[in-house]
Amino acid sequence: MTDGIVSEQKGFFAGLVDFSFTQSLTRRIARLLYVIAVLGGGVALVAEVVMQMQNSPADGLIALVAGIAAYFVWILLARLLLELALLMLRIAEGIDRATHPAN
Repeated sequence: MTDGIVSEQKGFFAGLVDFSFTQSLTRRIARLLYVIAVLGGGVALVAEVVMQMQNSPADGLIALVAGIAAYFVWILLARLLLELALLMLRIAEGIDRATHPAN
């Protein structure tokens, strides 16, 4: 069971130093990038609310309401951009298979 994880990690690191760009890392890191975007947006929201609460409670409440709305827009945009990148990869692979059927 651990052999698959080790070989996947070797493939990931081998893909990082693949200067010919024959391997695609986008599918492998899309999940990680989405988690980073969600967590980063949450940390930014909390930090902004705390900073505004130090000014005044009213500013903190406004920052909380506006921040929650902005956080959901941020998550939506991050998800859409990652899905767009993955969709473009699928289209490129489909075109490659259609134009080079022997490979």
